[in-house]
Amino acid sequence: MPKDDRQLDRRGFFQELLTHWVRPAAKQAEQRVESYLPEERRFLRPPGAIPEREFLHTCFHSGNCVDSCPANAIQTYLGEDEDLIGTPIIDPDKQPCVVCESLACMQACPSGALRSLELREIQMGEVLWQEDQCIRTSGEECTLCIDRCPLRTEAIRLGDDGRICLLQGCIGCGVCQYHCPTGALRVQPI
Repeated sequence: MPKDDRQLDRRGFFQELLTHWVRPAAKQAEQRVESYLPEERRFLRPPGAIPEREFLHTCFHSGNCVDSCPANAIQTYLGEDEDLIGTPIIDPDKQPCVVCESLACMQACPSGALRSLELREIQMGEVLWQEDQCIRTSGEECTLCIDRCPLRTEAIRLGDDGRICLLQGCIGCGVCQYHCPTGALRVQPI
């Protein structure tokens, strides 16, 4: 059966279109998306989270970490940023990570977006202390941040001068932020 030359020309046209126009345009669009994805975190991620850009590519949005969290600290992002929708976040003002004994979220993650780490290897955030907002500066004997910290004096303690001292053992779980009555302690995602 003879081949239809019009069919070959049409097929050739679409192959040419795909090879020279569509694939390069798709690659360029992919590179733009890649450059848009943030490298810095805007939200606290569950313990063991890999770097943000890699996290956004790796997370399956399965919700396993959300479901496994015994404190209900891990929530699904439902905000306006489309690249973050469905990813797990922690809002310490609502419920901090209590650093459960089993570190269940890391075990439940099917994608590798949350690595299994030892407790002292976790780095969720960095705590900033705003002395002018701390009620200790006005003579109050508040120690809620120290008393509630899951790592106790490895992460936060009173200095000899009675001021709050943040230590390198802090993992940024947000418990101090949650319990601080004045908002003097704030966790910044890292």
